[in-house]
Amino acid sequence: MQGTLSEAEMNILLSSEVFGHLGCTDGLKPYVVPMAYVFHDNVLYGQTTEGKKVDILRKNPLVCFQVEGLNERQWKSVLCWGTFEEMDFDELQSPEAMTIVELLTKRIGAIQDNVGIAVPFSFSGGAKPLTVNEKNSTLFRILLKEKTGRWYEAEA
Repeated sequence: MQGTLSEAEMNILLSSEVFGHLGCTDGLKPYVVPMAYVFHDNVLYGQTTEGKKVDILRKNPLVCFQVEGLNERQWKSVLCWGTFEEMDFDELQSPEAMTIVELLTKRIGAIQDNVGIAVPFSFSGGAKPLTVNEKNSTLFRILLKEKTGRWYEAEA
């Protein structure tokens, strides 16, 4: 059996998973990377250190994001399209922004020892980026414009 996920089912899957795959392109070659994220109010929030991914996203902010949920007999998948926006740390002192940074930090902090992801924020005197491996941290959001979801369940 197979079918299409409703909007509510897509949002549940996006909210329940920790990792997805971010796809971007420099116009010549696609680039897909795993990403820890938080989904809140139809926006994906992530963090990274500066490098190839950020360089590509700054040049072409149109992205695709995919997440899946798997168990023994069923899979669900959501595919999203949206626009990358880098967040300015000077704006991160508002209560809403602090909530997002705290959610993201909590989510990444819960898995950092298992997968080697560093939490790149300090809350001493407000949210601010830290340097990881001599690279600046970047906080970003993906404003979702479109999403689609599918599910499949194997028959018994």
